[in-house]
Amino acid sequence: MPPRILVVDDDQDVRDMLCRTLAASGYEAFPASGGRQAVERLQCDPPDLVITDVVMPEVDGFEVLLKLRLLAPGVRVLVMSGGGRVEPAVILDLARRLGARSVLRKPFTRAEILHAVERALTP
Repeated sequence: MPPRILVVDDDQDVRDMLCRTLAASGYEAFPASGGRQAVERLQCDPPDLVITDVVMPEVDGFEVLLKLRLLAPGVRVLVMSGGGRVEPAVILDLARRLGARSVLRKPFTRAEILHAVERALTP
């Protein structure tokens, strides 16, 4: 059974691209349009990996990461960010400190996301 990956991003183009890329590489990927939808899915059916953006309206990626630690502590997390009001390096460093298994700066290549996913899923 292939690893199941929840892709969380408020940008539909990014979500679609990631889900297509992951599916083409043998993963089972399913989308969440934001942090609120991701948390709802985590409560019902936790995946093997969550890939989440940080800067999103309503429920951001940090909140997803913290809720995940409570709801499904065994699920691994890959955090991605292109920044916002804060430099991406600062955001990604904080994500690591909060428990992200892997981080990735946007924009990224197909090879970079697949490598980051492999890193995040490796025990």
